[in-house]
Amino acid sequence: MTEELPSGPKLDALSSKLLAIFPSECWHEKARHGLNHLDQQRIAVACSGGADSTFALLLVYAAFPHLRQKMHILHFNHRLRTDSEGDETFVKELAQGLKLDHSIFRSSGLESKKDEGTLREERLKAFIEFCEKRRIALVIQGHNQDDVAETILWRFSRGSSPQGLCSPRPVHEHGNVLLVRPFITIKREDIRSILARLKIPWREDQSNQSTLHLRNRIRMNGLRLLKQDVDRDLLSGMSRSRDLLEEQEDAIDEWARRVQQDCIKSGKVNAYELRNTPVAVRRRVIYRWFSIQSYNTKLSSSQMKEILKFIELTGKLDLPISPHQKIRGLNGFIFLECEKPNTPDWSVCSIHPNGKLFLPCGNFIRFNLLKLESTLLKRILSGHVDPSKEAFLRQKVNVSQKLFARKRHPGDSYRPIGAPGNKKVKNWMIDRKIDPALRNSIPLILNSVGEIIWIPGLPPAESHRIDGGEKMVIHLTYARTAT
Repeated sequence: MTEELPSGPKLDALSSKLLAIFPSECWHEKARHGLNHLDQQRIAVACSGGADSTFALLLVYAAFPHLRQKMHILHFNHRLRTDSEGDETFVKELAQGLKLDHSIFRSSGLESKKDEGTLREERLKAFIEFCEKRRIALVIQGHNQDDVAETILWRFSRGSSPQGLCSPRPVHEHGNVLLVRPFITIKREDIRSILARLKIPWREDQSNQSTLHLRNRIRMNGLRLLKQDVDRDLLSGMSRSRDLLEEQEDAIDEWARRVQQDCIKSGKVNAYELRNTPVAVRRRVIYRWFSIQSYNTKLSSSQMKEILKFIELTGKLDLPISPHQKIRGLNGFIFLECEKPNTPDWSVCSIHPNGKLFLPCGNFIRFNLLKLESTLLKRILSGHVDPSKEAFLRQKVNVSQKLFARKRHPGDSYRPIGAPGNKKVKNWMIDRKIDPALRNSIPLILNSVGEIIWIPGLPPAESHRIDGGEKMVIHLTYARTAT
């Protein structure tokens, strides 16, 4: 349905009608509980322009009038369809009609994979980084009850664990931002029916009709036939199963967290201690341990099987995980062994404005001073900056323009933009899952008084946040030397 959007006042009235039909009592209890305790926090609503996200936006708008001044609409344009620009325009008009702030994100076009999972990760990464910079507490998403059923069926075929089968969760913590999905209790058919009845338009994504994607085939074939074949409400039943799986998943996770405190010391897992717990708890402890230790690497089912075998029988374990990492098991302990790259040692180096510093690791840093024009300010404040490649920083008054670069030292700490306080650089790198084999080769950029102001892969320091009042800003880029 792509009719013209109603005017602002009419849109306001329609959102109130929508809330009267789907009051918060219809929403998922966990999500409702979290939303009802909002005071003056800033919140965001992800909106593609489709029926589900339009429904979600209007309901949230009507339910929380006291938060409208702190409400922000997020839209991601993947630029994969000819009508994606129309989706973007629709969301902009929706934001203008509701008088809400909005931000549009566009794909860099650098992703070679265009499957649903990759696109979702690209979209989510942009939203989370933006919210962390803007100190937005949570993002509301428009998942519905059909999405729950589709996810369960989709992940069954992949042999997913209970952790995967209880997605999408009503509330999910992602870094410093909460993802909230209040409407996973409401059927897609009901959403579209009421929007059509109230003559509220939405955008149709024609790619949802393509049978090239497994999820679409599940939606159009498997799930449709299941609904016809079962003798009861399939979606409500699968939704209840998801809730029960989440209960049990949370119980296992809490048990594993307590066991972890006793059996993991100095990054090593005590296999003898872990052997006294059920296999499900052992598996979760290893998963939690490995997710902290390793960068962007997941254990395969066969690798996990080898680790669980070692826990049961001890002996020895020598398990390659990546070109630079292996999991070792020796004398009853499991630990991650990282091969240190052959990076030459180097001392503190200075960088002057409009200069370039070449590093032993094969990368370089470029330092420029730029005039802060409106287009640049808009780009910085919108969060469209890749912190692994560049940073924009406020230039401190009465501080020398010269900057310095050096290797990481034990005990180094700083406070990135949006963080509540200082923390060790090592811990920030672990949180961002920066490869342990690369951490010592990443330069720390300091100002002339010794403050860490940027580390490639992490946001700039809070002390150098740009607020728009600056005339000139520091622009740092980090790239590999062309060979």
